[in-house]
Amino acid sequence: MEINRGMVVLVEGPEGLAEKRRPFLVVQSDLFNEAHASVTLCPMTSLTGGETLFRVPFAPSDATGIPVESEAQVDKIKTLRRSRVVRVLGQASAASMEQVDQALRRWLAL
Repeated sequence: MEINRGMVVLVEGPEGLAEKRRPFLVVQSDLFNEAHASVTLCPMTSLTGGETLFRVPFAPSDATGIPVESEAQVDKIKTLRRSRVVRVLGQASAASMEQVDQALRRWLAL
């Protein structure tokens, strides 16, 4: 499965638990997505109203595949095995990814 930066993907829970599947936003550079065994992502949560300096809001849309108001949790970056990605839900807009980039720079002091 092709995975690119900015995609919203559904990720399988630990130890293959289907009931723990949740959406994540791919933040890893496309330079490494094709061949690397893992992928770096930000989890998405529907518990909104969090820390606005490092949480990026996403409205529900067909484009992103997010069914409810959500936030990308830049403060909870994870690197997971690519095999845990179940399917692609959608794609974040360029404007949303710019907000994610700004939040990543703040969180990681880059």
